[in-house]
Amino acid sequence: MKIPFSLKVDSGASRFTKLGMYYGANALEALSEVVSITTHAILHNEVKTQTTAVKGFSVDFKNSHTGSFIQKFEVEFNTSESLSTINYIGIDAYVELLAIHLALPLGYKSSLQSASAKRWFRSYMENGEELVERLEGPLKRLHMPVYGQGYQMVLSKARTPLVGFNERTHDFLTTSITSPTRETITMGVSRFNARTGTGRFIIDDEAESISFSPYKGVISQRAKQVLAASLKDLANDVFTPVSAEVTRVSSRDGRVKHYRLHSVK
Repeated sequence: MKIPFSLKVDSGASRFTKLGMYYGANALEALSEVVSITTHAILHNEVKTQTTAVKGFSVDFKNSHTGSFIQKFEVEFNTSESLSTINYIGIDAYVELLAIHLALPLGYKSSLQSASAKRWFRSYMENGEELVERLEGPLKRLHMPVYGQGYQMVLSKARTPLVGFNERTHDFLTTSITSPTRETITMGVSRFNARTGTGRFIIDDEAESISFSPYKGVISQRAKQVLAASLKDLANDVFTPVSAEVTRVSSRDGRVKHYRLHSVK
């Protein structure tokens, strides 16, 4: 089973003339890393530190394109285990899961649409926040044609755009402003890992999610129980909000990037 993708580099702040090999090579290497690490995490609920350690599929170049710059590639699932997983969740759900994990660190207002993708995201990807953190480094390198040459890029599945990379996404990825004060928010839980205390808050079942982590890595057993109960309810289509005291971490333009969790009431 093969799924076609492409990365297009085009005019952004600067008009496209040619792609420098240094910037292009770094971007393509980073793209290979984020696609490979994310696909492995979707299949195996495991975040690898090395791209070469992934299994069950391959990421291969297709023919290049002359013009702006379009690099075609494909993800091929080539083991019985990976094929079984993809057939179970569906190709569309896999593409949704891939796209949202690349989009979340970039500040996109993203929410999963299909029931299959939502179920897999909430119930089978326990290391999702570890994955998002793991992708930050290669995503920064992927932006090299953006901040090095003033271009912008779009990752597509066949002809359907999935994620864009531009000055705004680079700024969101690389800047963080921590509020000096705490605040109380009321949110539901769409993802939670009791081992690490990390997860994601949402306003409602259809809203974008925002990551959270325990302040100084400490979270009480009671807080774990409350957060886990909210997640369990959401998996059963019941939205149960929790009240949490947090510190807000924002981008330069004021968008919320992350919450540092102090307590759950």
